[in-house]
Amino acid sequence: MKQILKSLTFLVLFPICSFGQNYNVGEQTIVYTDSIRNRPIKTEFWYPTNEIDSTFEKKTDLPFILSPTIRNADFIKQEFPLVLLSHGTGGNRLGLAWLAIALAKQGYFVVAPDHWGNTFDNKITEYFVMYWERPLDISFLVTHILSDKSLSQYVDKEKIGVVGFSLGGYTSLALAGAVLNCNLLKTIAKTAEGKKEFNIPEIGDLRKLIENIPCDSIQKSFKDNRIKSFVALSPALGLGFDNVEQTKSISSPTLIIGAENDQIAPIKTNAENYNKLIPNSMFIKLEGEVGHYIFLNEGNESLKKEDKKYFKDDKTINRAEIHENVEKEIIKFFRNTLNK
Repeated sequence: MKQILKSLTFLVLFPICSFGQNYNVGEQTIVYTDSIRNRPIKTEFWYPTNEIDSTFEKKTDLPFILSPTIRNADFIKQEFPLVLLSHGTGGNRLGLAWLAIALAKQGYFVVAPDHWGNTFDNKITEYFVMYWERPLDISFLVTHILSDKSLSQYVDKEKIGVVGFSLGGYTSLALAGAVLNCNLLKTIAKTAEGKKEFNIPEIGDLRKLIENIPCDSIQKSFKDNRIKSFVALSPALGLGFDNVEQTKSISSPTLIIGAENDQIAPIKTNAENYNKLIPNSMFIKLEGEVGHYIFLNEGNESLKKEDKKYFKDDKTINRAEIHENVEKEIIKFFRNTLNK
């Protein structure tokens, strides 16, 4: 039986609860190269640290409202659960920094890559439909981290999770075992719904590119059995799923969170569709005027004025409050599913 949770405010259904130790958070940036795919993977680490920096209280230089981190801080010499983050189309590794920092404070080692060619500062048109590269990026990082003794000593290899937003939400579900129907995607792209969903703010109309996707590259399993728990935030590409056969290999715990007023990845054809097809998935619906980009960092006042599409919410919505409660649900989910 599916567990379906609906929330208008979260505060009624999900009261504030306290978790464990609040660590300080270290942060590093490292650039890897997947030599097999000749693909750079710029990666951000957030992790628990006992280090205290004299500049810790200073505000971040980013145009976001974020808790401060300590650059290149020392690791704590113990193993922590590993959580990988996958950003949305045209975003980057820092787009879910609010969640990464919250997880690191609670004792998670968090890793987020730039999906090369599909970031806001490196837009390569054809890479916006090379969907298969994303789960391969995540699996590459898992392999690298677990094989690198300088990093693996801080990771509990039996406790690995993934969180993805938008196209990153699809990425998370693909790693869980969801297999996209390439021909269905191409057929739907020619419909009114396809026109709506595949004309994206970051780069425009993708439908001609979708027509030319090599189906043998995407219509296969990217399931990574090392990853034990999966979260999808407003997942996209739901139009490429219409049959339980596509999700039958998903056996790991899966949490899907959708936004009722999502105009980019409409909840009916995406989050709700995935939830319907994935056995035993949990589902949370953010009700009201909550839009797609609620899952991005909270912007400062200047950014809200400059980039309203991504950082300005309806007047009834408090992004900081929603973030606080979403992160509590994700932390609770991982504690229940990774700590078995």
